[in-house]
Amino acid sequence: MISRRSTDVNVLTALGAAGIGISAYVWYKQVTSGRVLCLGTGCAAVIRSRYGRLLGIPNGALGVAFFLYVAFTPWLRRWIPGVDSLAIVAASVALLLYLYLTYLQLFVLRALCSWCLASAALTAVIFSLLAFLP
Repeated sequence: MISRRSTDVNVLTALGAAGIGISAYVWYKQVTSGRVLCLGTGCAAVIRSRYGRLLGIPNGALGVAFFLYVAFTPWLRRWIPGVDSLAIVAASVALLLYLYLTYLQLFVLRALCSWCLASAALTAVIFSLLAFLP
């Protein structure tokens, strides 16, 4: 059986770093004008839509915060008891938010953002690792 301790340091840090990169790019494109690099044509429409903010905070900024926490979770274990439980809660909330945002892309905006979908996929993998590995 795979142990959480043996995979977390490398895998969670790498997944977190990838998520930080994606979210930082999305955040930058949310607050600036200009072309958005995208696999497809829907990224700008999605990122700059009215759904691109939660309580006035750009979704990209929320993503950066979440993925930073994930990247540092394995390193924080020795100093903060219960950091894994908090990471599972954060990943659960992030996953629910991504499911809602994916629904909006498909059925409301009718445009897909490859950056957003990649971020959602990373979150699903992170949630699975945190919730289901011993």
